[in-house]
Amino acid sequence: MSAKIDFIKFLTATLTAASTKLLAANPANTATAGRLNQIVRTADDNVSEGHWARIAPLYDPLSPKLQLAVMHINADLIAGLRSVPDFDAYFALIAAEVQS
Repeated sequence: MSAKIDFIKFLTATLTAASTKLLAANPANTATAGRLNQIVRTADDNVSEGHWARIAPLYDPLSPKLQLAVMHINADLIAGLRSVPDFDAYFALIAAEVQS
């Protein structure tokens, strides 16, 4: 269970850092930062166990495949190529990405 919580904290920290960068940019990208903040605000440790089951083997130790999946999904979210309404959908997107 603690690995799942650690991974959730990692994801929220990554999104928060990206949001901060977007807000500090000149000009600030408040719309995208707001979308990332919405994902972070809806984060909790009650994400689907089914999604976690697909991610867990790649988390401990953190595999390059999982790191790349998170990096690409975050880049797509920032670029507006993908959109998710909340953290659950974001987590599901990561789980699907590592299975492909």
